[in-house]
Amino acid sequence: MLIAEDFLLLAVDDETGKTANVDNLGVRLAGALLADLAAANKTLMRGAPEAGATKEEREKAGDTTILVTDNAPTGHVALDAALQAVLDTPEAPARKIVEAISDAAEDNLLAALAERGILEKEETKLFRMLPITRWPAADSSHEVALRANLTKVLLEGAEPDERTATLISLLHGSGLISGLVGKEQRKAAEERAEEIAGSEWGVATVATQVAIAATVATVATVGVAAAAFILLSSDADKPADAAEAPVS
Repeated sequence: MLIAEDFLLLAVDDETGKTANVDNLGVRLAGALLADLAAANKTLMRGAPEAGATKEEREKAGDTTILVTDNAPTGHVALDAALQAVLDTPEAPARKIVEAISDAAEDNLLAALAERGILEKEETKLFRMLPITRWPAADSSHEVALRANLTKVLLEGAEPDERTATLISLLHGSGLISGLVGKEQRKAAEERAEEIAGSEWGVATVATQVAIAATVATVATVGVAAAAFILLSSDADKPADAAEAPVS
């Protein structure tokens, strides 16, 4: 199971098959796929900060160049699409590669999970016209074990291994952490997730940390661009006299 698949399973409601409203879900899944490529020994980093780097150096990890060391297909549609995205963007910084992977990440991962019988693809039409696709759980056994493991780390003081720490770091800020625990435990879980995300460099490989840093950088960039678009759209909708009205 990929880290990206674990992330997506936590974002999809088992019963309704609807995906949660996650800020920049595609970008976060792309970062997870980049971590999965590193874990599969498909890529290496050039110009990445080394272990023990300062916070400022770590924040620049999104500018690291990613090189493909093994371009043989993995047989996984999402992972192979991510690998191709790296091949298609030579010399691009990691954050740009994350952005490139993000376009098809969710659809590819959903298809892979459905093909293996973990999710079920349900196609319906709203008002008999608008097509809607939902992905309810067909086999929840892996997700149940995953949630139990995350709860131990977030609430019971268990130390995460690299894979779990990577997943939590990617989940941090997505809004999904609060859905893993009860209402009374959300604050503690969020604080623990923030702690793990902040200390991730000491737990993860450099390649995994680059994936996390590139994801954070891309989310921030996309968020700023979206906010600017909303503001510009709002200004464009204002009447001319209102836009030019003097300030009293």
